[in-house]
Amino acid sequence: MFFKKNPKINEKSINVAFQSTFIFWGVTLLINGLVEMAQDKPLISNSFVILFVGLAIFFLTEQIANHFNKTTK
Repeated sequence: MFFKKNPKINEKSINVAFQSTFIFWGVTLLINGLVEMAQDKPLISNSFVILFVGLAIFFLTEQIANHFNKTTK
C-alpha cells in the first residue's frame, strides 16, 4: 500500500532533481574537504546543513522541472 506506483509522477523531473542534488552534494563535499585540508577547519562544520540544503534543492528542482515540463507539452 505504501509503495504503490503513482501515475502522476513525472520521471523526467525526478531524474533532473536527483542529478542536481547529487551534483550539489558532490561539489559541496569536495570544496568542504579541500578547505578543511588547507585551513584545518571545514567551511561548513554541520553535516545536517549540507543534508537539508540538498533536500531543499531536490524539492525545488523537482517543482521547477515539473513547471517547465508542463508548459512544453
